[in-house]
Amino acid sequence: MAITNVMTQSLISAGNTMKQIKLQQSVRKELKGKAGVLDSEIKRDEASGADTTAKKEELAETEKKVDDIANKQMTQMSEMNKDMKEAAKADAEEQKRNEKLEAQREAKRAERKKQAEALQEKSAQRAAENEIRLENARENTAEEGTDTVSVGDTNVKTVVVGGAKTKVISESNHATKVPHIDEKITPPTSSEISVSVSDAGGHSVDVKA
Repeated sequence: MAITNVMTQSLISAGNTMKQIKLQQSVRKELKGKAGVLDSEIKRDEASGADTTAKKEELAETEKKVDDIANKQMTQMSEMNKDMKEAAKADAEEQKRNEKLEAQREAKRAERKKQAEALQEKSAQRAAENEIRLENARENTAEEGTDTVSVGDTNVKTVVVGGAKTKVISESNHATKVPHIDEKITPPTSSEISVSVSDAGGHSVDVKA
């Protein structure tokens, strides 16, 4: 789990406090040594009958400094511990906020992925539908056209357009033949044309003219 900014700042502050305490500890140690020397001198001077007033005052001042440093160190340690506890609490809260934000971001990523997949599926479906339309169009194009069958004097013409079939039947009562070079070609006197139309459903209608 990553360390938050709150905890990082708290650790930096605690590190600076510990440096100050170590420095003060060194000064306190020197003062305690000085106090020990003064105490020994005072005892020696008292044994010889010399005046020890000044040394006693200096000893009292030195011991006071030692106690002040010790009290200051205790205060700094207490404040540092308090700050660390508050930082740990703030760190936990920030971790929860970050986890919540990450969960929201993950949900958004999942939603975007879902939308992209749905869009891709729709695109594939449209492509398949277009392919079906093109295939149907090709089949219809292949079926469309005109087919003529002649039986004697009867011509049966089948026309296919868009899947609908139309039959055109023409009959002539004038028998034509290939004329000799000295014969005159006489046009037909009459003709009968019937049309049969059938749709894709198989229904047929006959029309004659």
